[in-house]
Amino acid sequence: MHYDRFTRVLHLGIALGGVAQLLSATVMTHPKPGRAGDAIYAMHDAGGQVLLGVLIIHWLWCLLRQGEVKFIQLWPWFSPSRYGEILADARRYLDHALRGKLPDGDHYSPLAAAVQGLGLLIATLLGISGVWISAAVGEGLALVGWLHDVKEGHELLGSLMWAYLLVHASMAILHHWAGHATLRAMLRVWEKEAPLRADDTGHKG
Repeated sequence: MHYDRFTRVLHLGIALGGVAQLLSATVMTHPKPGRAGDAIYAMHDAGGQVLLGVLIIHWLWCLLRQGEVKFIQLWPWFSPSRYGEILADARRYLDHALRGKLPDGDHYSPLAAAVQGLGLLIATLLGISGVWISAAVGEGLALVGWLHDVKEGHELLGSLMWAYLLVHASMAILHHWAGHATLRAMLRVWEKEAPLRADDTGHKG
């Protein structure tokens, strides 16, 4: 799939920031009533707020940008007419997998777009719940009752984000090994996007 330069910059920032957040969460000392968190927690807290801001910018840009992948394609779940496209694309991936191949990553993929949107949603909910927890801790509140539920949800979302990251990165590497330019194109943030091929434009609707 083809993305404009600003989207690729945002994607790289979210990827690097997300990995840093996930790794820091495994080693930081959480604050408790009467005990402040350590320096790694402070970095995690500040980094989460910055990353949430980047995610919000990304969602807004998805609404505004002109390109192959639009907001409705990242979040198609309220458009039943798109379910058929996703299922057909899933069958296409399965057909290629049974033959030991991968579909060309240069073409628009409804399934890949929907999965990417799901990853963005998980990351956004992680950021929102993290900021919520940070505000409660800043007020000296104990994480009990509904705040404890928010904390548990935040941790569950973190586990889902790890799973998403592993799948997303694995697919990117597999596409790279298959000779597709998907990974190189996303990392080359200094380059303008490649023009759409004639057979890509039919998927824009």
